[in-house]
Amino acid sequence: MKSPIHAYDRAVIGGDMRQVYLAEELSQLKKQVCHYALCEEPREGHRTESLFHACQAAPVIICPIPFSKNGDDLNQSASAQALPIEQLLSHLSPGQTLFAGCIPKSFRGLAEEKGVRVHDLMEDVQLALFNTLATAEGAICEAIKRSPVNLHHSACAVLGYGKCGRTLAAYLKGMFCSVHVYSDQPGECAQAALAADQTGDLEAFDVQVKAFDFVFNTIPAPVLGEETLRKMKQSVTIIDIASAPGGVDFAAAQEQGLDAVLCPGLPGKYAPSSSARAVREVIERILKE
Repeated sequence: MKSPIHAYDRAVIGGDMRQVYLAEELSQLKKQVCHYALCEEPREGHRTESLFHACQAAPVIICPIPFSKNGDDLNQSASAQALPIEQLLSHLSPGQTLFAGCIPKSFRGLAEEKGVRVHDLMEDVQLALFNTLATAEGAICEAIKRSPVNLHHSACAVLGYGKCGRTLAAYLKGMFCSVHVYSDQPGECAQAALAADQTGDLEAFDVQVKAFDFVFNTIPAPVLGEETLRKMKQSVTIIDIASAPGGVDFAAAQEQGLDAVLCPGLPGKYAPSSSARAVREVIERILKE
């Protein structure tokens, strides 16, 4: 079958400010770029009139990170109407390449059956690690904005020591915080012991919880319930950067007057230009391989 002739090189669809900057990044590489359902109009590129036209316009389709927040619709805020990912799938053609982050396995399977090459950006080790930098900086920014006390010399608890937990703990140590890492994974505690002031399991955290000025949660499971929240000091600031719905009982926190917030999409909020550049580099690298 003869490949279709596309009017553009890249189509950027949906997402947050990272996608806006990405469209500009690609345009600066002399790529012909079209876009649809971006949260703001980029300085360069052509806005198509529909999702269908965007999907048909280019051989490479770039969707957001995360691809979907609810599993059914494309992650976007520009269109008042939801854009079902099934509709996106129906507009894709064999031979196209689709990039996005956190793509549902079901969608990926159906797209590949259709002859579409699918790359999940968050499976790229380089990008996943870079993403932790923007996430850590955003979490710290949220903490500083919300708290009446300095981070400097404060007592900070980091729950979980995966990619984000490791980067966040390192940033906090660099700001002269007293950093305590808690995890029920023995391997994570062993790694954290090399850098943190103290480590322990979540049971130990529950015992020591009143000591902390800041609590940063990275564990995508219910770890901060009503009983634990009752033990915290009233001035504590709780920043949850785990995947939705997070690990905090936010209703209980509100009832007790605690400052607790779920912070999704921090790279798109605090470092969209840098994050877009990193995404662009990964995409262009994969396309050359």
